[in-house]
Amino acid sequence: MNCYHKTSLPANVFMDLFYPPDLPITAYVQAIFELVAKNQVTIIAGDTGSGKTTQLPKICLELLSSSTRLIGCTQPRRIAATSVCDRVKEELGNQAHLVGSKIRFSDRTSDKTRIKFMTDGVLLAE
Repeated sequence: MNCYHKTSLPANVFMDLFYPPDLPITAYVQAIFELVAKNQVTIIAGDTGSGKTTQLPKICLELLSSSTRLIGCTQPRRIAATSVCDRVKEELGNQAHLVGSKIRFSDRTSDKTRIKFMTDGVLLAE
């Protein structure tokens, strides 16, 4: 399976989204993409370490590439929100500015942020 997807972003910016082949979720990227595109609500369950937390936001970014919508991802703890954010930023490389995090007392987002990792409390407050 090809683990790269070319996606058009606003302002004619193109990026290659990479899905690590060693993660179980990679085999289902196309199916998940189609399910999320067709359904208002999609529930995905998988084992710990399957790539749900890091790869699902990238699939949503690919799906919403022409939109200015924000993709919100919650994590139960502050350390989890920031560390997952850093991991996805690393995977996006030169497009890392599209990913940010917000926890209590720290907002690492900008007007260019498209994927926002946050704690459950921040989501409730917003």
